[in-house]
Amino acid sequence: MALTELLNLAMETHNMYEASDKDIFTVVMDAKKAWETNMEGDKVSDDLAIPAEPGPTHKEALQASLLLQEFVSDMDSPFARNLEVMLCSFGHRTQVLGMQGMENSKITDYLTCE
Repeated sequence: MALTELLNLAMETHNMYEASDKDIFTVVMDAKKAWETNMEGDKVSDDLAIPAEPGPTHKEALQASLLLQEFVSDMDSPFARNLEVMLCSFGHRTQVLGMQGMENSKITDYLTCE
């Protein structure tokens, strides 16, 4: 294979699945219709739904993330490096979400007058 064939952007943009615009439109509209039907079904079934258990807390999610980071820290593979980066990003995002849920307070809120 020649270098020009390898770097040819026109070849990369070739339609690999030979799907027409009409096929793509049909699939997207079917997915939209299914999503809307599912959303309507969720609204109706909310009255009859069993309450779901609460998800893990920020603290529990961060602990799990740190445990996985410790596990992959000794590995030297591309997968381990990618997982470590994603876990760090998850930790940062979780901390940001936790901070966004906080409310400002003043020191006087914790002091009582006696």
